[in-house]
Amino acid sequence: MINLIISIIAGALAWGGCLLIFDSPWTGIWVFIPVLAIVFFILNRRTMKKIQAIMGSVEQMMQNVQSLPSEMARTHLIDKAIEQLKTAYRYKNYQFGLASNIDAQIGMFYYVQSRFKEAEPYLANAFPQNWTAVAMYGCLLYRKDDIDGMKRAFDRAIKYSRKQPMLYNLYAWCLLEKKQRDAAIKVLNDGLMYNAGDETTKENLNLIKNSGKIKMRGYSMQWYQFLLEKPPAQQLMAQFAQRPGFRNH
Repeated sequence: MINLIISIIAGALAWGGCLLIFDSPWTGIWVFIPVLAIVFFILNRRTMKKIQAIMGSVEQMMQNVQSLPSEMARTHLIDKAIEQLKTAYRYKNYQFGLASNIDAQIGMFYYVQSRFKEAEPYLANAFPQNWTAVAMYGCLLYRKDDIDGMKRAFDRAIKYSRKQPMLYNLYAWCLLEKKQRDAAIKVLNDGLMYNAGDETTKENLNLIKNSGKIKMRGYSMQWYQFLLEKPPAQQLMAQFAQRPGFRNH
């Protein structure tokens, strides 16, 4: 937000300069827009470099997690990584969506450690286009038997990530486990509207139509990260450590 305000001020000053020189408000418009865009691009890029430096440090810590000898040491390092990640909050007023992006990352770090109580407030505020974080929030509500809340969370994730077949299958799995077979069928049908060629969705839809269960293990670690079935812990942390940092949305 601050970057945008500064950019608008820069554009307005350029417009004012043209007004003084050419005595025409319309001439200044042709200067205002490119100045605003250029300044905003430069400021955003500078902010992102600072954030990426923080993320690089966090990712380095996470890559070392699986090599530590004890659970206590791993938890300590992850907590240290989270504290480092929180330092990025200082830039939250400079860029739209940054705070919810940070919340999503922190929430996922807590979630994959099964620290659900700590994860919940962060995942509840996760950046909506981070479908993994929003879906993890849905899974938290699934665990608490908050079916309506779970549905709202998954519907929110799908709204921004309609081209993610695994998301529909995950949602349907949760619904089926809560004895909502018809709702699960509808979700998978919706998934095929946007991912018509996805064979896993087709297979799972046929399974539940014939009173079977949804198969998720084909998604491997992408499935296990939601902790709805017991994952291979070391593989999970190794995969999570390889996640990319913030993108400039």
